[in-house]
Amino acid sequence: MMIAVYRWFENWVYPFREPAGLRPPVSVRGFLWHYVGQAKVAFFAMLVIGGIAPLVEAGLFYFVGRLVDILDQLPGERSWDALWTAAGPELVFMAAVVLVLRTIVVGLAALVDEQTITPGFYNLVRWQAHRHVSRQSYDFFQNDFAGRIATKVWQAGQATGDLMQSFIEVVWFMVVYTVTTLVLVAGLDLRLAVLVVIWITAFGWLARRYLPAIRKHAEQTAEAGSMITGRIVDSYSNVQTLKLFSADGDDRYIRSGFDIYLDALRPFTRRLTGVRMALTTLSGIMITAIACFAVYLWVEGSITVGAVAFTLSLVLRLNMLLGRLMMQLNGILRNLGVLENSKALISQPLGLTDAPDAKELVVTGGRIDVKNVEFHYGKGFGVLNGIDLVVRPGEKVGLVGPSGAGKTTLANLILRLYDLEAGKINIDGQDVSKVTQNSLRANIGVVSQDT
Repeated sequence: MMIAVYRWFENWVYPFREPAGLRPPVSVRGFLWHYVGQAKVAFFAMLVIGGIAPLVEAGLFYFVGRLVDILDQLPGERSWDALWTAAGPELVFMAAVVLVLRTIVVGLAALVDEQTITPGFYNLVRWQAHRHVSRQSYDFFQNDFAGRIATKVWQAGQATGDLMQSFIEVVWFMVVYTVTTLVLVAGLDLRLAVLVVIWITAFGWLARRYLPAIRKHAEQTAEAGSMITGRIVDSYSNVQTLKLFSADGDDRYIRSGFDIYLDALRPFTRRLTGVRMALTTLSGIMITAIACFAVYLWVEGSITVGAVAFTLSLVLRLNMLLGRLMMQLNGILRNLGVLENSKALISQPLGLTDAPDAKELVVTGGRIDVKNVEFHYGKGFGVLNGIDLVVRPGEKVGLVGPSGAGKTTLANLILRLYDLEAGKINIDGQDVSKVTQNSLRANIGVVSQDT
């Protein structure tokens, strides 16, 4: 039974779907919606369930206050019969909410979170980011660390999923819970609600003061983290070169990367410590003020003992949630920094694309004509200047020259790993820039020097 339920939720978001356009928009909002829009029903369900959960939780504290009042005001002798007579149906309702409704809400939230969003949505972002980046030009990968590119592609899925989950599970939960708390305490005494509003306002001021700087430091830390990961991965990928030409224990290159990362991380963690201390001071002041005022109202006979217990329970839970919210806001901004860092790479347009009217390459004989080709890697001089070459069908031709003469470059140009800066290359009379890249490379066999 549960296996079938798990599978239904796991199949809700298919991670390997491919939209018409794989390239996400450049803006953060557009980038998020490009992926979230493909799982919008699941996120809407998460939003609805996330709105019901805080109502149920606030109701539990109301039940605590009601139970205290019921017990305190129980007429006659203390017995189950007397308790049932005084408040039997109400107690049954409380038990039903705790045992049934709360279990259903928490269960549905867990299913959507763990079975749908985590395996489906996170990997949908990663897969589509990989599919777009893998189609980038050869030059794109030559100009960056492979490890750094891989880290950013993987982090994009993690940051996007974490950002949406944090917003719905914490921020949205907190908004609904806070509004519910205000309504409930205002029903006891409007002045209690005013104190809660002052608390929330002060919290908002702290958030506005600290969070923009935290976001800036988060982005810098994410970039530094990608850099050091790229250095480590590429060092391991070229371990033979390191063994041959670097003394054992000479890790200056990696160490300098760690220094850069730590220089970015320390200001970030200092901000986090500052905001935690400020938040603790604020909560201590407000809990004491609300507790004192609740006791004052009880002394004046305005509220019951149960109302005092209910108010303090709500306030203590609010304190915990505000602390969690601030940390989650830090997490949201950290994920936003990672997202912006990854987005800058993933959302780049393809550097080398097929011509709009590109056709499949049709090889009839295999003649290659290189006509007045120039290529300088964008520097304006050097490498290949006015190269002409004809390779007839069946011929075996060797290109000989010193390192850097352009032998590999010419082979790469025939494969159209780069676009020519001047000239033309034809295969059986077909311009390689006018045929599809897939059909061109499918018709050419290559054994690279690293094979």
